[in-house]
Amino acid sequence: LRCSARGPPEPVRLLWLRDGTPQNGLGDPLARSPSTLRVPGLDRSSSFSCEAHNARGVTTSRSATVTGEGVAP
Repeated sequence: LRCSARGPPEPVRLLWLRDGTPQNGLGDPLARSPSTLRVPGLDRSSSFSCEAHNARGVTTSRSATVTGEGVAP
């Protein structure tokens, strides 16, 4: 999944959410825009979104539902 945002003002930091739970911190390299979130081994449907943070506040993207297939036993 890919997320991109820009200001003003810069810098813009990105926070990835999976089912509403943060997947990274704003200080992580993943928080730099543009950002690509990889989700290996996805075995259930999950809703993903990203938040763009800067000095003016926070904006949240639309969510995307990704459906994973179960792993055969």
